Amino acid sequence: MRAIAVLSVFAMGCAGAAVVGAPASAAAKCWTGKWTVTSASAEIKTADLEFSLNGGKGIKLALAKTGKATYTFTGSKPLTGSGKVKGVPTKATLTLTKTLLMSNTFGGSAKGTIKGKPKSAKGDALLTVKAGLVTQKHNVAKAVRTGGDQGVVPRDAKYTCTAKKLTIRQTVKDGADYSKTVWNLRRA
Repeated sequence: MRAIAVLSVFAMGCAGAAVVGAPASAAAKCWTGKWTVTSASAEIKTADLEFSLNGGKGIKLALAKTGKATYTFTGSKPLTGSGKVKGVPTKATLTLTKTLLMSNTFGGSAKGTIKGKPKSAKGDALLTVKAGLVTQKHNVAKAVRTGGDQGVVPRDAKYTCTAKKLTIRQTVKDGADYSKTVWNLRRA
């Protein structure tokens, strides 16, 4: 169950983040500014679980030229998922609250890569997972720093950006574990 919780927190909300510093005279990169998640999806497979997740509408993401990303989860829609845990069909609701800060490096402007810096994760963001009669709470920043998110925060993601839309895609394979995430955001 912990794998679902920790993995899912970033499958939806943590779409990407910060940027390599640029001279003040440089034009702003397409992805800088304030964004809002319109939809997100994830497919997750590990030895003990297979899950599909959707949701996260309303998560706010601010991307600064300084390399700082601020994720504001409070007020966003929950993430819902269904799948199997150890072969048993399961449904879950994941609710994110509070704030996460994290640095990343972007390559490109309208199209490129995002490389996360998990050790920089901090904040009071909380993930509450309800599955059946069980409710669990997880500290999001701690999960990112210790690698417990299974690489779903941008580690080596790809993005495309227009004046009004940012899309981030990532596929992570770690031994038998696999996750594929897509985040769709609009400029706020």
